[in-house]
Amino acid sequence: MNTDIDVLKISENDRNFAKSFEDFVNGRLSSPRNTGWVMSCAHRYLQTQMFKVVLAFIRQLAINHHKRYYDDRNEWATRLSAHIYDYLLSSGEYCDFEYEEELKVN
Repeated sequence: MNTDIDVLKISENDRNFAKSFEDFVNGRLSSPRNTGWVMSCAHRYLQTQMFKVVLAFIRQLAINHHKRYYDDRNEWATRLSAHIYDYLLSSGEYCDFEYEEELKVN
């Protein structure tokens, strides 16, 4: 488990959302593809905000992959996230000045 982040700095709202989403995926999700489609029908501003959450999740999984914070159950997700995030940074489409520093923190 990744313990680099200070969990005390995470808001209760953020924790509640993450837990609700975890519960949804763990028992009520019927189709990731259909859920993604429905989410794409949200208000345009909200799509951008939701994408920021998705990108932050991919970023954290990428960090977890580089630091080897994964096992056989999520190796694919962390590896793919690392490819996605590293490509975004190398392409110049996205900038994250703190990423390389976070990879160095043990």
